[in-house]
Amino acid sequence: MSLPSRMLFTCCLLLVSVVVTAQTQLPGDRNIYDANPIGVVYDHELTFNVAIATPRNFFVGVRSGKLVTYDKTRFWTLTFGDIRHSRERRENPDRVNVVSNRVSRAYVFGKQNQLYALRLGFGKKRFLSEKAPERGVAIGYSYEFGPSLGFVKPYYLEIERADAAPEDVRYTGDNADVFLDNQVNVFGASAWTVGLDEVGIRPGVHARFATHFGFGAYDETAKSLEAGIMADYFLGNTDIMIESDLTPGVTNPPLYLSLFINVQIGKRW
Repeated sequence: MSLPSRMLFTCCLLLVSVVVTAQTQLPGDRNIYDANPIGVVYDHELTFNVAIATPRNFFVGVRSGKLVTYDKTRFWTLTFGDIRHSRERRENPDRVNVVSNRVSRAYVFGKQNQLYALRLGFGKKRFLSEKAPERGVAIGYSYEFGPSLGFVKPYYLEIERADAAPEDVRYTGDNADVFLDNQVNVFGASAWTVGLDEVGIRPGVHARFATHFGFGAYDETAKSLEAGIMADYFLGNTDIMIESDLTPGVTNPPLYLSLFINVQIGKRW
């Protein structure tokens, strides 16, 4: 073999050895790259989410993702939570009914319905930085959109009558003088289970955009925090608050905007 051929053969061997060293196959079709150490590249990610949002909303859910590359993930998510009106104001009369011998519950003045949302979303997550230092934070963004189902549950109040136990009453439009009288008649909120057999459904859509902070973004344990904005739009009346002369300026638009912080924890494999 001539000297040029031997040199070419040696270079090929070195190249093959570098590639083999740089990419070592792990169980579960995962790869670890030593030449450009970004960590283990996983295929799937599953996280459980707990979030708080404005004004005083919450949602919980699950997110399942497919890691396209080490810095890009396609996912679907299923969440459930409540939606509150920005004009909600809690009252705590702290009264005792002598007949039932029970203390009143706090209630929201002028509230007509409770609104809950079940959201199915499809989206993407993308990291903008390369591997963060060990135990560091990788920063990126995520977005999703998809269909929603709104559940509208009538909001009942306990109304006091003379020498009787409080009575569960919902707003009908004709009883505003009683339902909105927080000085005499309203004892407090009814039990949450009252009205469950009257729940109505409102179809809708939602969208969400967030800044994503991944803690140990390429570790087996998925830990992250998201902060962003969310929009919910429903078809049909939701009527969370009562629109009347006794609640001036209150409207019930079909679009609800909120800011949120979402904590995620789960596993990659």
